[in-house]
Amino acid sequence: MIGSDDEFRARLLEMFREEADGYLEVITEGLIALEKNGLAPDLVEQVYRTVHSLKGASRAVNLREIESICQNIETVFALVKRGEYTPDVDDFDLFHRTISVIKSLLDGERPDLSPAEINGALRAIPGGRETARSAPTEKLRSRPDQVPGERDTPGTPVNHNGSWQRTDRSTVRIAAHRLDQLTAGADNLLTARLFIKQRIHELEEMMTRFSLWQRNHSQTLNDMQVIRRTTFGEGGETIPLDLVLPLQRAVKFLEYNREFVTNLQHDLATHLRFMENDRSALEASTSEISDLIHDAVLLPASTILTPFSAFVREFSRTSGKLVNLTIEGGEIEVDRRILDALKNPIMHLIRNSIDHGIESPEIRRAREKPDIGTVQIRVFSRSGSRVGIEVSDDGAGIDSCAIRKTAVETGVISADEDARLTDSEAIWLIFHSGMTTSRIVTDLSGRGLGLAIVEDAVSRLGGKVTITSTPGSGTAITLTVPVSMATLRGLLVRSERQVYALPMQQVKQVLRVHPDTLTISRNRPAIHLSGEIIEVIRLTDALDIPPSGPVVKEDRPKPIVIIAYGAGQIACMVDEIIQVQEIVVRPLGSQLRSVRRIDGAVILGDGHLALVLDPLELIQDALQAEREISMPRLPPEMQPRILVVEDSVTSRALLQAILEGAGYRVETAVNGVDAFAKLKQHAFDIVVSDVDMPRMNGFALTEKIRAAGEQFARLQVMLVTSLDSPEDRERGRSAGADAYIVKKNFEAEEFLRIIQHLTRRPERERKER
Repeated sequence: MIGSDDEFRARLLEMFREEADGYLEVITEGLIALEKNGLAPDLVEQVYRTVHSLKGASRAVNLREIESICQNIETVFALVKRGEYTPDVDDFDLFHRTISVIKSLLDGERPDLSPAEINGALRAIPGGRETARSAPTEKLRSRPDQVPGERDTPGTPVNHNGSWQRTDRSTVRIAAHRLDQLTAGADNLLTARLFIKQRIHELEEMMTRFSLWQRNHSQTLNDMQVIRRTTFGEGGETIPLDLVLPLQRAVKFLEYNREFVTNLQHDLATHLRFMENDRSALEASTSEISDLIHDAVLLPASTILTPFSAFVREFSRTSGKLVNLTIEGGEIEVDRRILDALKNPIMHLIRNSIDHGIESPEIRRAREKPDIGTVQIRVFSRSGSRVGIEVSDDGAGIDSCAIRKTAVETGVISADEDARLTDSEAIWLIFHSGMTTSRIVTDLSGRGLGLAIVEDAVSRLGGKVTITSTPGSGTAITLTVPVSMATLRGLLVRSERQVYALPMQQVKQVLRVHPDTLTISRNRPAIHLSGEIIEVIRLTDALDIPPSGPVVKEDRPKPIVIIAYGAGQIACMVDEIIQVQEIVVRPLGSQLRSVRRIDGAVILGDGHLALVLDPLELIQDALQAEREISMPRLPPEMQPRILVVEDSVTSRALLQAILEGAGYRVETAVNGVDAFAKLKQHAFDIVVSDVDMPRMNGFALTEKIRAAGEQFARLQVMLVTSLDSPEDRERGRSAGADAYIVKKNFEAEEFLRIIQHLTRRPERERKER
């Protein structure tokens, strides 16, 4: 029984924590509204009743410290209700600090102030049990750098008399991991539906083969009938007797076989018709179930936005500014996992807006602006599957001149590059990690570091960040992210030895088609499917990847993936359909940000890299551009062999994927020592090396290769590095590098062009450097 009692109490405490989170959210919202709009009686009553409910719930689970704190808050608000006391700014500081202490106690953490100190300060309010304040006001201020609502979950409404009620009596609490399991199950249903479509398509092809067989059978039977009439007609007595019986049996079998296959074909057609009807019903049901389950993990954006009101209040006070936070579109629903991932990025944007965007009241007054600055969070739908969250302020804006100056001084860009930039383009320099120096933080209001953090978090969600700024008027930063994490479930396919992932949300159908059955539409291959004509393109052609070997005529069915996005769709022919699985998309990094048709990358279970394709850009490029016919190339065993030397796992995998996708043979090494050992074991044509590596860096590796003389005379060396100073470039040239690429300027197409140039480069007479 002891074990059972312990389990029951654990469940009871968990239920209390969820309930208390809702109470605290209502209290916090009420405190913000009371301080901002005045002591409205109904709002005072709501806070008073909610504190009373929290006190009762705390007593029920024997959390005496929280109960005691609630009792003292209730006493203060009883005075406010009767009009016997009006809280000032310091009192509201105390109230918010009290909420913070309660949250710490709920989390099992040690609060900055003990319950005794909080209770002493609450009792010291005039009219309370003591006559003097017992805790310094400054000590009771909450820390502005703490992320608000770290454990906040959506609260439940309070009615007019303060009693706790659910929005819907049929609502039940479901653990987050259970929702995740339901979501995965719904995606599995969609996957099963996808493969059922494939099976039906294969049966339809079987019916086509039956029809062909039936025609051939009928012709053979007619031929046998002619032989039989000839045999048993005039002159039939000349046929040997031992052939008569076999011939009769053959004719009878063909007649029986025709009837048997006709009946079989009829039964198969009937079952196929039933299967198609069942498939249609299943498709409707699974789509509805999937939509309902995915909707179950959606929460109003206000879930994470509302708690920022308290954060803005405290942070603006510590910075000596007057700031008002407004929220629009908080009712728009977004996946809970997306919202959780956006808490810190949005907090960074709000803090930057207050600390570095909004001016002090004196400066705003001099610029004829209201003393109170405004930070606005606006949530809006971008499309059916994406949502935008815009954080804007009416502050000073971003100084593009200061950005340019610092960028040139720190070597992020050259003076010539600066001269070619427009002001709007210059603002984007703050995304560059090279701009996150102490000077940037001071002179440019710290936006470089904040945006670097924000961009990284949003990229991991498969989203994008945009920014606009007007000097003197303010800055607006928009985060565009998927509404649901379901877009991160991918279909893995293989084409030209490289694995790619396609978002399942844009995969309409998977089937196998024989190339001979394709038709021609607009001078390009196409497939007829459900009354539609869909253009067919090899995935490698869509990605501008040349074939790894001679182009040969296909004589067997090939997998085709129908990709649809909006009104556009294409059929991509691949070499292999691997499987459907949950994928976590990783950003490609700034050096590959401009590569079209690639949305990110995923590390597979075997450690290999799969590139995540952008369906929209695939469709746009495939339908708008006329593809050139792929020319035969060298067989795989004759392709140049490249050694990639890079200590970063992600960078190494990306370079390997780009090179292998272009048909090159690739091996990898983790540093210069590892690379030189492999150079002595195998023959390579090119070395692509990072510079900053442990044990032996890229410069030292290049020098050692050149010092080996004739052994590596034909070996080409390319350095790919973040080092961009003139001194570093000269050191690379002096070491003997044949090419030097800076990562911040990295583009895959240019990288492959240089590789191709190096493979064709004749052996040179090297001069002393």
